[in-house]
Amino acid sequence: MSFPDIYYYDHSGDTRSLKELAPLLGENRAGYCGRMKNVNAALNSAYAFLLLRYALKKKYGISAVPEFNYNEYGKPFLKDFPDIYFSMSHCAGRVVCAVSDSPVGVDIQDHRKLNMRTAEKFLTDNELAAVSVITDTTALENELCRLWCIKESYGKMTGKGFVEGFRSFEADSLINTGNAFVTIKDDCFISLCVKEK
Repeated sequence: MSFPDIYYYDHSGDTRSLKELAPLLGENRAGYCGRMKNVNAALNSAYAFLLLRYALKKKYGISAVPEFNYNEYGKPFLKDFPDIYFSMSHCAGRVVCAVSDSPVGVDIQDHRKLNMRTAEKFLTDNELAAVSVITDTTALENELCRLWCIKESYGKMTGKGFVEGFRSFEADSLINTGNAFVTIKDDCFISLCVKEK
């Protein structure tokens, strides 16, 4: 197993419209993005897809517009290349994509105003105990965003998303075993999760 390739793009300064991007997206993805009511969400989705196209071209030499099939939980996979795994994520004008020869999940998370009530829905009892001693509001929000980002990347890697529930595993256990990695770029957390060794 080789380490996944991860790609990042900040499109916040890119002024192209969805209509201008449509020819690069292909009919299916352009239609998918075009049906979104929120323009920013549509552009984020479009740029994430374009980053996937770039990653597939750079790593595998694939220039065709990728077509997706979906697993029973809704996770997309490449219709014509089932042995190539990918994951995409976006937030606030930034997109990230990972491609690999084994299951992979990636997530990007900007700063959110999360609180302990929300945390109770996705943290284990041990994690709740650890964050409950953080008294600074900004530090608490940052730690909750970091933990959420790691857990989200794990759900994307397994292909089950929220189905298993994020309270069933601890984020830092994934870090400690080398199955997840987290960093900060442009004030966003980025987490990459890879299949267990």
